[in-house]
Amino acid sequence: MLEALARTAGLFARTAPLLGARETLEQRARRGDMQVLRRGRNDELKEIAFQVPEFFETHEVVSDYTMGAAGTSGGFHEIRRTLEIDKVAPAPGSQPRHALTLGVDAENDTKKRLLESLELERLEGAATDFGPLLLLFTEARQRDTKFSVGGRGSVAGENGWVLRYRQTAGAASVTEFRNSREVKHMPEGQVWFRERDLLPLRITLNTEEMLTPRYMLRNEAEVEYRPTPFGLAPQLVTHRQYLNDELLVENRFRYSDYRGLEIQP
Repeated sequence: MLEALARTAGLFARTAPLLGARETLEQRARRGDMQVLRRGRNDELKEIAFQVPEFFETHEVVSDYTMGAAGTSGGFHEIRRTLEIDKVAPAPGSQPRHALTLGVDAENDTKKRLLESLELERLEGAATDFGPLLLLFTEARQRDTKFSVGGRGSVAGENGWVLRYRQTAGAASVTEFRNSREVKHMPEGQVWFRERDLLPLRITLNTEEMLTPRYMLRNEAEVEYRPTPFGLAPQLVTHRQYLNDELLVENRFRYSDYRGLEIQP
């Protein structure tokens, strides 16, 4: 499974920059207000209180979606040209809020700008950059990760195998941009393989951050991949963020109208 995963990740690294698609984001979110009650040394949060609204706001965003290289790290990052927000063209000058991205030591300023192109005034935590999740499992990156067999399952309506993973070394693979701060996360999750050819078709990712002894911030993501004439491509990306057990944000990204350079059999 690890050899098949590394081969697929290597091929994805070559085909992803040539891939394009239409992306539709459906979001429901509520923005909580945080009050800082006490800080410790080095401005560390010691005691905070949250107020989370009862109701969610919902939005739909349609974008032109591609992947491109950022800096010299060799990774690829999602690039979006927003076409519509709730059936209306986006307003100029909208302010970004926070973002969640993948990367080891890439130039974070570049990644942040790419992600914030989606984070318009009415959206909460919408820029997730999870489509290239497969790149976490190249042969070189596997050395920073602990794997274990997770049993059998069903993926894309077929029998499959499950592989558990947890990053244990190297630079943290997930960077969350929260206002002016960067928060690093070591992810864990599962990779789901189609049994007949060990093609990885689903990857999940989880992160946890203890804000204070009373509050934990969790991110959960799931990427469904599908084979296309242009290589493996994300079909559905789901991202949820929780404060303890309270859902703050749910993003569902769907992809269609793929384009690119066809791979010869």
